[in-house]
Amino acid sequence: MNLRDLVTGLKIKEINASLDTDIKGVCYHSRECKKGFAYFVRKGLKYNGYDFVHECVEKGVSVFFGEESVEGYPFVIVEDIAEAQATVSSNFYGNPQNSIKIIGVTGTNGKTTTAYLLKKALNAGLISTIEIITGKRREKARLTTPESTDIFAYLREMVDFGYRYAVLEVSSHALSLKRVFNLSFDSVVFTSFSRDHLDYYKTMDNYLNAKLKIFSMLKEGGFCVLNSDMQVFDNLKGKCSKVIKVGKNPAADIVIQYIETEKDGLSITYKIEGKESNAFLPMIGDYNAYNLGFVLGVLNGLNIDKEGFLKGIRKGFSVPGRVERIDSEKGFSVIIDFAHTPDGLKNLLSSVKSHCEGRVITVFGCGGDRDRTKRPLMLEAVCRYSDLVFVTADNPRTEPLTRIFGDIKRGETFNKEVFYIEDRREAIFKAVEEAQREDIVVVAGKGHEEYQIIGEKKIPFSDREVVTEALDYES
Repeated sequence: MNLRDLVTGLKIKEINASLDTDIKGVCYHSRECKKGFAYFVRKGLKYNGYDFVHECVEKGVSVFFGEESVEGYPFVIVEDIAEAQATVSSNFYGNPQNSIKIIGVTGTNGKTTTAYLLKKALNAGLISTIEIITGKRREKARLTTPESTDIFAYLREMVDFGYRYAVLEVSSHALSLKRVFNLSFDSVVFTSFSRDHLDYYKTMDNYLNAKLKIFSMLKEGGFCVLNSDMQVFDNLKGKCSKVIKVGKNPAADIVIQYIETEKDGLSITYKIEGKESNAFLPMIGDYNAYNLGFVLGVLNGLNIDKEGFLKGIRKGFSVPGRVERIDSEKGFSVIIDFAHTPDGLKNLLSSVKSHCEGRVITVFGCGGDRDRTKRPLMLEAVCRYSDLVFVTADNPRTEPLTRIFGDIKRGETFNKEVFYIEDRREAIFKAVEEAQREDIVVVAGKGHEEYQIIGEKKIPFSDREVVTEALDYES
């Protein structure tokens, strides 16, 4: 593809490069650049892409895109590099978003489970917090929502594979940083809204406004599926012309009538357009009745039959690191989950408590260099529904654990036993060692993640592997 075709639709201030230049690829990281590529030069929080221009020239990069140029190098100078990256990447990959229906899922909690359910219901490609599935490849995700260049590459593969639908988790950061610029959604699902990311957004209003940007990206004729029981529902319902409401309120379009907790999951009765529909979801957590309800709302909006999907999940369904259960030979269970906000922990642990005939033993921590105000609230939620608590490391990054623990301690309530153990592996082993028959151990905060961020380094660490080791040691 030549540069002339690549810059179609781009807001350009100046071009210091030949429009006949042949472009063989696009990249935003210097290590991915190759001969004949175009490189997006961005200034990030940690790194400045302009520091790597010379390195990219040595690798054979043909042209650079940036908001300012470097004298002597071929540059396309643009008004907004994030928008330019998305537009150019879309052009390079043949604008695949025009050949596939895209369902965007946003919200504080519930995005991943809803996305996986949608993938199954629609036989769709998936871009999620956990992994990317394009039909041509399946790989672990690095971000909840990837960079725009990667999104268009993935969509191209999905289209070429033959997928008719793509399900995309859309984070507030992706909306703020324009990673999803140049996309439009056939449907938007808004799962929940509660406290998170205040280290970045400072206020809940700023956080909500970042999420609201997704509604401006809805296609004409598209529809929203909203949790009508959210406090912010009234702020959302006027953002789209067609709204499908999911909730316990009888005025909802997908009414959650009954939830019966069974040993292996939830038996749920929905009322849809005046008719009752029964479903069984092999996951605990009453909040998952909402996640399944959102999927039924999307299927309704797309006029797709629901019964085949509901029969399919009855036979088996799980999401890595989301209410992932491992049973011990000694008669207790361990649940691994990603819950890392006060609301997420409350929803998870209250559900676990309702399932548990013994004690609830919880292991959790709070991320370093992130919102400090939510830390005591997280412990308060944990103490409310747990009998024994182990506070430990969870991606401390560059922040001392002593300060993280000090913030958490302000949430100690209900006279529960709380132990502070810096080493996460040791904390998990201690929790498993304490567990007795009928107890449930909950290891929260990391879910599917296979690393700990300590200082500036990612250290290999998997809650699942450590739990398995601890159970083997106890048996």
